[in-house]
Amino acid sequence: MTPSVDADALHLIADIADAGSLSAAARRAGLTQPALTKQLARIERSLGVALFARSIRGVQPTEYGQALMPRARTVRAQLRQAAEDLALLRGRREGQVTIGISHLATIALLPRVIGGFREQWPDVALRVVSPAFPYRLGGLREGAPDFAIAQLPAQALGAEFVVRPLLPTAIVAVVRPGHPKAQARALAAIEREAWIFPSIDSSTASAVAAAFERARLAPPACPISCETLTGMETLVAATDLIGAFPAEVHVARSQATGLISLPLAEPMPGRGLSIVHWADAKPSRAARDLAERFIHAARALARAHPR
Repeated sequence: MTPSVDADALHLIADIADAGSLSAAARRAGLTQPALTKQLARIERSLGVALFARSIRGVQPTEYGQALMPRARTVRAQLRQAAEDLALLRGRREGQVTIGISHLATIALLPRVIGGFREQWPDVALRVVSPAFPYRLGGLREGAPDFAIAQLPAQALGAEFVVRPLLPTAIVAVVRPGHPKAQARALAAIEREAWIFPSIDSSTASAVAAAFERARLAPPACPISCETLTGMETLVAATDLIGAFPAEVHVARSQATGLISLPLAEPMPGRGLSIVHWADAKPSRAARDLAERFIHAARALARAHPR
């Protein structure tokens, strides 16, 4: 007979994994630790496997727990969204929306949508996180975040994700004032310079590498990578590294950072912004509304600043 597990059990499993300990999970659930431990023991008995390994540092999912976790988090997200949908029917516009957006999307699009969204959904909590591709792709399946807006990785995403292009962009090379190559007008003039990218396999790094390849130059060297915007800006300002940033991000930040872009003749088109969600997602009305606001804002920006 195939063991079965209900939605409440999956919800509890996801909560324990996220809390990292039985005591913390019990507090979040409003239970005593013995009561929660008893529930977990019942679930593990019914499945015939141990879902968590206990230690003095808390609990960690076993291989069986890890196998259940994507579905457990998905069910939890769907239960939360179902409760929000019922609340809407009763006239209560509350809940939570989590979005994963890049620095470019934050700077170029978020200010254009946040006012209208807050006015329409004043009691909905909005949580903004880094998209951190490809690390949060599983999170899209699990409902956290509800959707993501970012420059996608070079490799194509699977059919389980729906990708909608939003906004084209270009990459600019950025240096500190006084940099020896501050007046460089061609990639050939900076062929042997060291660069800093968010990561060596990021879409930004791919855009720069493609520009060098078109110019028949050796690939750019990247001795340092940094995933945070402020970290990249700080390192560019303190060294002779050349930073690669989306043009909109540099323009918005240049007055604060003092960094300057190189007047290169060769364009470096980047991977534009796209909105991504899990194909089988059942987003709340608030999440759907916010996604549509981003789409409309991107269209308006593209019309105002055609490339």
